[in-house]
Amino acid sequence: MLRISQNLSLQQKMAPQLIQSLQLLQMSTLELELEIQQQMEVNPLLEESLEQEEKEEEEALKKEEEALKEEQEVPQSLEQVNWDALLEDQFERNSYNNESSEYDPNWEMDREPQENRITTIPPLLEQLREQLILTDLGEEERELAEFIIGNIDERGYLTCSSQEIADALQVPASEVERVLGVIQGFEPPGIGARDLRECLMIQLRQREEAERELALQVVRDYMEDLTKRRFTRITRALGISNEQLKQALDLIEKLQPYPGVSSTSDYNGLLTLDTEVSYITPDLIVEKVGDEWVVSLTEGNLPSLRINPSYAKLLKSGKRNGQDEVHTYLSKKLNDARWLINAIHQRRTTMLKVANYLVRAQMDFFEKGPGHLKPMVLQDVADAVGMHVSTISRVSNGKYMQTPHGVKELKYFFDSRVGREDGGEDVSARSVKEKISAMIAAEDPANPLSDQEIADRLSREEGLRIARRTVAKYRHQLGINAQRYRKKAF
Repeated sequence: MLRISQNLSLQQKMAPQLIQSLQLLQMSTLELELEIQQQMEVNPLLEESLEQEEKEEEEALKKEEEALKEEQEVPQSLEQVNWDALLEDQFERNSYNNESSEYDPNWEMDREPQENRITTIPPLLEQLREQLILTDLGEEERELAEFIIGNIDERGYLTCSSQEIADALQVPASEVERVLGVIQGFEPPGIGARDLRECLMIQLRQREEAERELALQVVRDYMEDLTKRRFTRITRALGISNEQLKQALDLIEKLQPYPGVSSTSDYNGLLTLDTEVSYITPDLIVEKVGDEWVVSLTEGNLPSLRINPSYAKLLKSGKRNGQDEVHTYLSKKLNDARWLINAIHQRRTTMLKVANYLVRAQMDFFEKGPGHLKPMVLQDVADAVGMHVSTISRVSNGKYMQTPHGVKELKYFFDSRVGREDGGEDVSARSVKEKISAMIAAEDPANPLSDQEIADRLSREEGLRIARRTVAKYRHQLGINAQRYRKKAF
């Protein structure tokens, strides 16, 4: 039996405008530029503010505002708005890049958000799909290729076997292998491999160096000996000299074990690699002017937004003629435009507030370099600037700062602590990693340092309280091989 009942409950929901503000805060400058362009396309009340037109329109805008003030009306429902108040407020502060614009300086987003992330196609998959369009594969083959590309992870590896794909799509395994061979010919080299051995072999087949055949034979037949640095076994089995093997290894070391990533800093790679630099457009710039450090936003390409003044006439006309549909439409668009401009104001304020504190707190880093980075967590910044930790997390994630020591992501400045033996001031884990990296770079290749020896040196020379397993963890995070893999046989 169907029973109907009513329940009274309290629920906390986020307004769409607040969700939009949170999304804008998470965006980088380039993403914000695209978002503004999209909003200008769908909202006719938004337009780019041209400085040369502002003076000419100032008097006309004041006249329109005064005319609108004379026709005060009380909203008949919650769906209606006070047009006069809104227009007066908007046309007085019509550009978010105008330094004289008024906004609430104490605004902050301090509520725990729902998961509202902006989804974008990963660059790797997008690149593969663009190359797929240029092939001469048929429609069914393209569907199979799309399925294969969809199962390639961020490292560039195929995460399932050919037989699993064949079973899922009810096609012969030989057809899967043929289409996979086409994809493995795409850029970047080594894409679509199922393991490291196949990845390196794909790259070697595409190279033209004289040592390619020997390197290919080493990877194909002696991969286990290669990874475990058993070089003597390889030279004896192939009947080659140490110099010939060294030339082959030099070629192998130039290959990319994870073709889907742009750098080797995020994984413990098997090989020492030469990778291309990934260029990043910073969102903030820190420069020393005189004796002070100055933080500025890189908003050179961002359009300066304002409300289109010609719509003031439409709003006025719509009120007089009783055009409710015009009122409803323009009410929504005006409200959307108003929130967007205000949210961009608050984004600028929040980012500058956080960045300025980071510069003050990490002054030694800016003055002396990465080795002097101080330990800091998100909560430290949140307490200092009076914002919620989730807001600090959004500001720091995906935002980059140009410093005298390179372009750094804001979360670079947040790091755990490593204590000192004498109870002195703690140091950041990142600065300890810098010291470990420097020690390993200066070690004797024939007799590399063990993790325990590194820990002992850090304790003896730097006064740090650090265990061998912590050194091993940091070394792993730096992508540096263990002692036995760093030893050079010749």
